[in-house]
Amino acid sequence: MNFNFKSLAQVLKYFSDEKVCYDFLENKLWGGTPACPHCGSIHVYTRKNRSKKLAELNIPEYKCAEKGCNKNFTVKVGTIFESSKLDLQIWFAAIWLCTTTSKGISSANLAKQLGITQKTAWFVLSRIREMFKETASDMLTGEVEIDETYVGGKEANKHKSKRMPKGTTGAKGKSPMVGLLQRNGKVLLRVIDADKANGETIKPIVRKYVSSEAIIYTDGFGAYNGLNKEFVEHGIVAHDKGEYVNGKVHTNTIEGFWSIMKRGIIGVYHFTSHKHLQRYCDEYSYRYNNRDLTLQDKFGKAVQGASKARITYDELIKNKATNS
Repeated sequence: MNFNFKSLAQVLKYFSDEKVCYDFLENKLWGGTPACPHCGSIHVYTRKNRSKKLAELNIPEYKCAEKGCNKNFTVKVGTIFESSKLDLQIWFAAIWLCTTTSKGISSANLAKQLGITQKTAWFVLSRIREMFKETASDMLTGEVEIDETYVGGKEANKHKSKRMPKGTTGAKGKSPMVGLLQRNGKVLLRVIDADKANGETIKPIVRKYVSSEAIIYTDGFGAYNGLNKEFVEHGIVAHDKGEYVNGKVHTNTIEGFWSIMKRGIIGVYHFTSHKHLQRYCDEYSYRYNNRDLTLQDKFGKAVQGASKARITYDELIKNKATNS
């Protein structure tokens, strides 16, 4: 199945037929061999459509032949598209925009481009971001830069009572996160609680995702103290002394990533709550980690990840936090 999209208009035109969308999804998820999303068995057969709409479009429904399962399904079951009333064309267009725009797209903008409500667009984007989540990330190796940052409003825009004193580290009312970036490789981001931006929280994250055979580079933040005993080498740049590069020792790559991400959040989303911030991190890290792929491959890889655990609307609005 070859295609060469260069614009949203071409995506919408190619997927204007829902049958084409279903065929594309089956090819990406099953590779031509239907598999039961409930038990994983490939012992399935095509059954008579229960859905009048699917029957009219000649879209197949399946039934698992395993005695212990015996369940009915379509290719949408077990994916982020399950139970959605939107056509797959809308979903594919949203995935295309989310994966190919360098800084992302807001729910308000997506709603305008696809002719859906802002509420629906926000839900669609939230499910797509959930799809980007790293569920079994490979250990980072080689040279790995590690840095922490804070996301939130600018101090100058805050009420005086909520501003941090000049010269202090951290940020009142902001959300901290730690970033692990393998040079010429992947980046992995983890949001942490505001009162836990310390070694007790950060060191386990480093140990979990960075190989002990790696060389790590950090700034002089005390949370990284002692890591030199756990990794091949630990290079430190003393930012507090005006040092930013010492040969190969620097954190400029991860700081460059922070710059792109923060400009995107400020310019596109304007605000992200702590509750949903990890999903935005997953979105930005997905684009960075697939930066060398073509637009079509970025889109195709994203669709292949549609069978990851989906999130329901009720789960999203539980203890509701506003997001753009």
